[in-house]
Amino acid sequence: MKNDRKSPWFIRILSLFFAILLYYNANSFVISHKTNNTVTNLEATAENVPVNVTYNQDKYFISGYKESVSVELTSNNKILLDKESNAETRGFSVVMDLTKYSVGTHEVPLQIVGLPNSVKGTVKPNKLSVTIENKDSNSFKVEPAIDNKIYQDGYSTKEVTIDPMNVKVSGSESSIQEIDRVIAGVSERTNVTGNFSEKVQPYAVNKAGEPLNVRIEPDTVTVNVKVNVPSKRVKITPIQSGTIPKGIKDFTFTLKDDMVDIEGPKEVLDEINGIELKVDTTNIRETTTSSYSVVVPNGVKAIPEMVSITVKPNEAKTTSDSK
Repeated sequence: MKNDRKSPWFIRILSLFFAILLYYNANSFVISHKTNNTVTNLEATAENVPVNVTYNQDKYFISGYKESVSVELTSNNKILLDKESNAETRGFSVVMDLTKYSVGTHEVPLQIVGLPNSVKGTVKPNKLSVTIENKDSNSFKVEPAIDNKIYQDGYSTKEVTIDPMNVKVSGSESSIQEIDRVIAGVSERTNVTGNFSEKVQPYAVNKAGEPLNVRIEPDTVTVNVKVNVPSKRVKITPIQSGTIPKGIKDFTFTLKDDMVDIEGPKEVLDEINGIELKVDTTNIRETTTSSYSVVVPNGVKAIPEMVSITVKPNEAKTTSDSK
C-alpha cells in the first residue's frame, strides 16, 4: 500500500523534470537559430555633404563655418546604403539651424534630415563654429584689373568695359565699411593678340589689397577688352610689273597718300621698312586711276587695305620726233 501511494508523486516529479528539460532545449534552439541568422550592418561614408544653414538672411550675415561635412552611414540594406552615400542620389541633407541664435560666435549642432529609417547616420563633426553678424549692403562700381602678362609681346590693353558696371555687395557691417575696391580681374589667358570678352567673378578688397568675405550680386560680370596692336607707319612705293605696251616708254605713278599704317606682331613689323606695290601695266595705254590692294605678310593688317594709284603712260619718242 505504501509503494502505491508514493508512485504517483514519483511520476509527477519525473514528468516535471522532463518538461523543464524540453523547455530549455527548445529555447536554446530558438536562441541559436536567431544568432546564426543575425545580419551584420554595412557601413559607408558620404563625403562633402553640403551644410544647409537656416537663418534670417535679411538681418544677419554668417561666416567662419565649414560648408561641407562627412556623414558615416550604417544599414543592413546595401541598396539604400549605396543610394544615400552617393551625392547624385542621396535623399538626406545636413542642417544647421541658427534661428534661435543671436550676434556672436557659436558652436551649433548639426542635424540629419530625410534619412530613411533603415539607415543610421552620424555627422563628422557633429558641431560647427559659426559667426553671426549684423548684415549691411552697398552698391560699388567694378574696376577692371587686366594682367599685362596675358599679352603677346608688343600688345597691350586699349579699352575695357564691364557689364554690369555696378554690383551689390552684402556682408557684415565691418566688412562693408572696410571695402576699398571691387575688382574684376583677368589673368589666366596667354598670348592674347586681339579683342576678347570674358565672364569673371568680381571680388572686394580692403586698402591693403586683401580679399574680404562678402557676397556680390550678380556673382559674375562680363569684361570686354579692346587690345592695342603693335603698329607702324610705312611708305608705299609703286613698282611697274607685267609688260609695257608698244609705244610706251615708262609710267608715272601718283598716289594721293603714299603712307599706310600696318598692324601685327612686333617681331614681324620690325622687319618691314616699306611696302612695294606691284602695278600691272600690260593693258594700260592711257592715264587711269584704280584701287590696288596693299599686300602685307600673313598676320599683318594694312590700314587702309586699298590705295588709289593714278598711272600715266609716257610715250616713247619716234625717229621723226627726234629729228
